[in-house]
Amino acid sequence: MKITATDFENLTVNSMNWKEHATDWQLQEGRFEDIDYSEAFQPEVNYEFARAYWVQDYASVMFVKAFLQSFDFTYRVYYDNADDTYMITTNYGWVL
Repeated sequence: MKITATDFENLTVNSMNWKEHATDWQLQEGRFEDIDYSEAFQPEVNYEFARAYWVQDYASVMFVKAFLQSFDFTYRVYYDNADDTYMITTNYGWVL
């Protein structure tokens, strides 16, 4: 299956410039849980990625990951406890 940029945008429910607002997000420590690590080891949230995208469910996470992987973008996936969604941080969508 080929996922287009339009598909990607339709999968997301919100997005923002993540790194630009990192200090604001750091004040909400504990809000995000990295879903790729065990509960016993939760690495700190990575604020170096340029963009953050929120999706409603895990099926959307899988499609977003497939899209990002197809273009070799690195990413991290978190669960957002504040609004029960998933958040993906990446450099995709960042215009220099």
